Amino acid sequence: MDLHTVLRSRITAAAVGATVLGVTAALVPTVSTANQTTTAASAIVTWTDSAADFTAAPEGTVPLNDKWYWAALSDPTAGGEITDFATLDEDGLSVSDGEAVGLVRGLTKPVPGGEVGALASGLSTTTTGATSFGLAIQEGGDTSAQTVVFATDARNTDGVSDGLTRWIDPATGEVESTSKLATDLKAADAEVVGYVVYVGIDITAEVPAPPATDEPTETPAPTETPAPTETPAPTDEPTVAPTTAPTDEPTAPTTPVEEAPGAELKSLASPLESDAQALAADASGSISALRIDDTTTYFTPQPTAAARLLTTSATLTEATTTGVRVQGSGFAPNEVVTAAVGDAADAVAIPGVQFRADADGNVSGTIVLPADLVDSAGTYVLGLVGLSSGQTAATTLTVTADAATAPVAVPVPGTATFTG
Repeated sequence: MDLHTVLRSRITAAAVGATVLGVTAALVPTVSTANQTTTAASAIVTWTDSAADFTAAPEGTVPLNDKWYWAALSDPTAGGEITDFATLDEDGLSVSDGEAVGLVRGLTKPVPGGEVGALASGLSTTTTGATSFGLAIQEGGDTSAQTVVFATDARNTDGVSDGLTRWIDPATGEVESTSKLATDLKAADAEVVGYVVYVGIDITAEVPAPPATDEPTETPAPTETPAPTETPAPTDEPTVAPTTAPTDEPTAPTTPVEEAPGAELKSLASPLESDAQALAADASGSISALRIDDTTTYFTPQPTAAARLLTTSATLTEATTTGVRVQGSGFAPNEVVTAAVGDAADAVAIPGVQFRADADGNVSGTIVLPADLVDSAGTYVLGLVGLSSGQTAATTLTVTADAATAPVAVPVPGTATFTG
């Protein structure tokens, strides 16, 4: 049956040029960035759970589009499949000691520096061990001015999350808040064009980070005011000529030069080329979920959605007045799930029916079927559709005719005649 008519569509915009790993890349933006809440699923939910979902990064060029590219950090040109270097199972994408892989993907739309706060507010990762997440940044239209800033959060060892994330530049060790990063990027006309995940490398643990420059510092204790010195007496003879001859042209005022953020920072490839082998040694890590922009990616097996009715049959009146109780599973955590009804070939969305899946992707509730869609006895297909994930599940409901009722005797008035 066709339940996908009720799913959201994605809007494709014009391609935007970007450069990552030191080469030109094509970025195809889609849905615009929106501020997400942590209690609802993102607009798009996908499961990336097999080697076919990852493309080996071509040598020297990594396109930034709506696709995951990967490379073995010990040998970025090794090729093959990601499962040659990592495992994909219920624990997510994992590497064992001594191995590490890098993942690269483009944002659905480049995010200007001034909007980084909105982007970061919906960011969360679920990781274990040595795993790093970073934003790929490009300054204006200069493809040579690139860097990656990595999320660091001392209070959350299993990933980063909204409100707790700070950012570290591995080239300088400088750490700054999201608001400070946004200010710096806006001043440099820079934008976020993609993101990178290192599984098996903890960048933030290896970079010696100085104290954050945007944190308030302790006010120093006041020093003792020195005693005033005696003003020397004027000399008897004034100086007749100036000590230095004046110049004919005025000297231009000096303005301090403020270096634009990212101007001398390493490219995305630099940390891999210089540090991958050392950082990957004796480190294991995994990532099972990543939420950024309008998308959540789960690196665990995609569940099979299922639906069932507590009662598989109901009378026509019951189905269209009190409704039927339905349960569903296999949807994305916290996503909105709608319902549809029809036959085996087609189904129509039921207006006003929306469930919110729980943290395990389960839903339950009562659905009152519209009388104009269920108007006679028969077998109907009842479907559930996850709006973020596109997960669909269906079950059948047998609708029976209402039981016939015996006619009620109606007294007929008349004149009774008695004899005898």
